[in-house]
Amino acid sequence: MKIVSLSYKNTAQEWEIEEIKFFDLTLLVGISGVGKTQILEAIYALKRVANGESINGIEWNICVIANNGNKYRWEGSFEKISNEDTAGEYLEQYNFAGEKKVKPKIKYEKIVINDSKIAVIQRKNENIYFNETIMPKLSSEESCVSIFKEEEDIKYIFESFKKIVIRDHTQKSPFSLFSESEENLKNYKTLEKIRESDLGTMGKLACVHKNVPEVFEQIKNNFIDVFPQIQDVKIDTLKEKNIPNFLLGRYILAIKEKDVDKWILQHRVSSGMLRTFLHISEMFLWSDGTVILIDEFENSLGVNCIHVLTEDLIFENQRIQFIATSHHPYIINKIPYDYWKIVTRHGGSIKTYDAKDFDLGDSHHDRFMNLVNLPQYRKKLAE
Repeated sequence: MKIVSLSYKNTAQEWEIEEIKFFDLTLLVGISGVGKTQILEAIYALKRVANGESINGIEWNICVIANNGNKYRWEGSFEKISNEDTAGEYLEQYNFAGEKKVKPKIKYEKIVINDSKIAVIQRKNENIYFNETIMPKLSSEESCVSIFKEEEDIKYIFESFKKIVIRDHTQKSPFSLFSESEENLKNYKTLEKIRESDLGTMGKLACVHKNVPEVFEQIKNNFIDVFPQIQDVKIDTLKEKNIPNFLLGRYILAIKEKDVDKWILQHRVSSGMLRTFLHISEMFLWSDGTVILIDEFENSLGVNCIHVLTEDLIFENQRIQFIATSHHPYIINKIPYDYWKIVTRHGGSIKTYDAKDFDLGDSHHDRFMNLVNLPQYRKKLAE
């Protein structure tokens, strides 16, 4: 999937995102507090709506190109219900007393394919029309993308929204220590099947290591480019003494440093190295049409691996769309100016601009400094 454009309003919390158009790689830049993270959260909220969840008081209009090549425009709105009946933006089904909560109903919804003048789905309050045929009464709290996910015209947009993922490995270990067993990996022999599988990253890596070694070699070489002290990387099985029987044979990452005889097993590798290896691996292992949301690029990826991920992978990777936030000068210097979206906020309104449309200077340093001092450009941006 590719996200083409988005506008979004949260009437319950009184903020909105004016229409933003995305590139295959979009770097959201701007001073702290202008709404960069909210843009990512809005996109992910619509994944939740597509999956059947209710969100209080939101309105949206999103245009995507699904994996079947068709363009879908999906718009809609939920009613706003009082804060006393809710527990924040994302509503749980039950409250602490075990009583069923009130969920907001969908007031309006519309899905159009390839700019057709006739909507494949039109919903107004209690009535839903599918291909201009009125449907029996259906859930008023669940999106039509979720309700009609088995239908030919809708299944592609439903499957596309499932491919939106958020990546931030700063708060937890990027790998579980013990991953898939060989029995669970035997059905994934090709790179395509590995990418489309529901295996975790370590499971996919084990499959690639065994069945598509040339791809694992590419991952390894990119990793060594970042950490030249590394001599070799492999996926091995646990054979150490004093390991419980049920863990024997499980796959684990192992790293060999130059001039060091013993392999370093994954639980002894630094978290920074593991995060870097994980992100490089996922560039190869995510399925076609994945949309990656990365908040604070520099924290999630590590500055020392930015050049590999940007120059060697992201710009050449047409299978995946990246939408990331950053205010780190090193990151901003590495991502070309044409991929920036300057994010500004006026009250509760979040607005973005193409950085290339403004004269922020000739050098990366000048552009970054002018970006930091963005308030002086607001008058010009508002014209």
